[in-house]
Amino acid sequence: MDKKIIPVSIIIGTYKTKDVALKALGAIFAGASLPKQVIVIDNNSGDGTIEFLRNFFPQVTYVQNVTNLGCAGSNNRAIREFVTEPYVWILGSDTEIGAHSLEQLYEYIESHPEVGVVGPQLVYPNRSLQSVGGYFPTPLNVFLYLFPITKLLPIAIRRKIKQIGISPQPIPESGLELDYVTGAAMLIRKKGFDQVGLMADDFYMYFEDTDICLRLGRAGWKSVVINSDPVMHIYGGSFKTRYDKRRLKLTLDSMAIFIKKHYSGWKRHSMLAEIRLLGPLSLLVKQLKNI
Repeated sequence: MDKKIIPVSIIIGTYKTKDVALKALGAIFAGASLPKQVIVIDNNSGDGTIEFLRNFFPQVTYVQNVTNLGCAGSNNRAIREFVTEPYVWILGSDTEIGAHSLEQLYEYIESHPEVGVVGPQLVYPNRSLQSVGGYFPTPLNVFLYLFPITKLLPIAIRRKIKQIGISPQPIPESGLELDYVTGAAMLIRKKGFDQVGLMADDFYMYFEDTDICLRLGRAGWKSVVINSDPVMHIYGGSFKTRYDKRRLKLTLDSMAIFIKKHYSGWKRHSMLAEIRLLGPLSLLVKQLKNI
């Protein structure tokens, strides 16, 4: 039986992740339905990623960057030059979608015209729940990100705090509206990009998802996650571990860029001071404690 074709362009960016990208593509083409278009854009890995993947999935559109444009830059190039469909699903190369994830996300956003971004339930490789998004920075939640003492609180209390990254939790059947959806698997209306512009490529990695959701929100679009067939996300697949010092440092740097772009007054100054003064200690604690 022929599979249903969904009018979605999937974009997968790669940088020295050809083995996990192969699994990501395998999961897409093993799904109960298929996207109209799949684009793999490689950030100059220098390891034959595109040639390797093309041997297994020749039907994919492959794009080779001559330099590493970062996450936002490579996604933007793919959207600007190659996307053909009205919906764009940005997937990390370290993801494996569920059999029905694509169709469920598409059907939800199609039936909710006020939603500009929709994300799925995310899980770790061991199938435990993963954070799916969260809230924009505030002086309180920046501090809680730097020193996640909320992990000591009961889960019921943790889930009531508007953290930058919400605690992993089951998604209600009605969906969960958040400030932003995690960029590992965010389905976005092409019309939204046409309205507010592409991703801000001054974010090399991290917070580009938060930034685009903020700009879409200002234009009247909602960001929602749904209780879908889960998408497995390795989390930090481009790094040796989730607690890699470079990954943690990149996150703080991108957070600072986001705050400088979108905040003013005492909130801007207090959050930047937190990052500058407490950031180095936070990096050390997270590396030692794996939190």
